[in-house]
Amino acid sequence: MKNDVIHVRVSNELKENVESILSDLGITLSYAINIYLKQIESKRGIPFDVVLPSKEKAFEIETMAEALNLTGGKEVSNYANKIISLYAQDFIDYETAVFALGRNL
Repeated sequence: MKNDVIHVRVSNELKENVESILSDLGITLSYAINIYLKQIESKRGIPFDVVLPSKEKAFEIETMAEALNLTGGKEVSNYANKIISLYAQDFIDYETAVFALGRNL
């Protein structure tokens, strides 16, 4: 039985962005947090590496951020957001992300 409540302070923007992504996946924020906690329990630690990025990865992230800034504050397409999200989650590498974004221009 689930009785405990966890209060976490996050920015409204982060919460809305995450809820939107999770909605696309068909799950709630509460369910996603439960998955995360179960993974911590199962792995007996955080279920992903918590490290500073390498200089190469930091350069890629900075380059991607600069490319996004070139939009001049305009809304980025859903397609571009999905590509960026895949890259940010390490599902695709930098070169694939740049290629995919370039195809959509």
